[in-house]
Amino acid sequence: MPQHTPSRTLAESSMTSMWTFIRAFMRDRQRIGTVAPTSSSAGRHMARLGDVAHSKRVVEFGPGTGAITQQILKELPTDGRLWAYEVHEPFIDHLRATIHDPRLTVLPESAEHIRDLRAAEAPEGFDAIICSIPFSLLPPPVTSGILAAAADSLRPGGKLVALQYHPTYLRPIMREHFREVHGVWHLRNIPPTLLLTGLNPGSPS
Repeated sequence: MPQHTPSRTLAESSMTSMWTFIRAFMRDRQRIGTVAPTSSSAGRHMARLGDVAHSKRVVEFGPGTGAITQQILKELPTDGRLWAYEVHEPFIDHLRATIHDPRLTVLPESAEHIRDLRAAEAPEGFDAIICSIPFSLLPPPVTSGILAAAADSLRPGGKLVALQYHPTYLRPIMREHFREVHGVWHLRNIPPTLLLTGLNPGSPS
């Protein structure tokens, strides 16, 4: 179970997360999709779209400083597990220093390696993948490769939930890998964000 932290420490951790995120954005604007961490309400929305509360094996792509990670862990059953793929070293260090939950494993590598994780940890497939990678900053072939790996790694009935700020880039590429793609705007975030859910992995008929 997550360790309970005094409110003052939670506030300090939130401020540290904000400054870590801003510094990362200023140093690497080509890889960080927004200037501020995702809101807790958007994180809760994503966790619920992914049905994390009824999941045992969940993966997160691009956790950043952990704003969405914290909401996933709040919803995740006590016997569930969460694997988080992050390639930005300051974020990796921040996640390991601030989130002390035995259900979480931070993986310092590309999300494209999820097929290897499935083979090792979840041969039947993952229940949900929660993603906030800024795909619009990546070339379409790279985006498609990550989505293909995600689709291959979900169990039947599993879901991919992706947060995006670009309104049109990701949906058509998701449709190449999922038979159903649904979108909803989450306005309680700065800036407002589009949440896309991919269902039924496979090429559309």
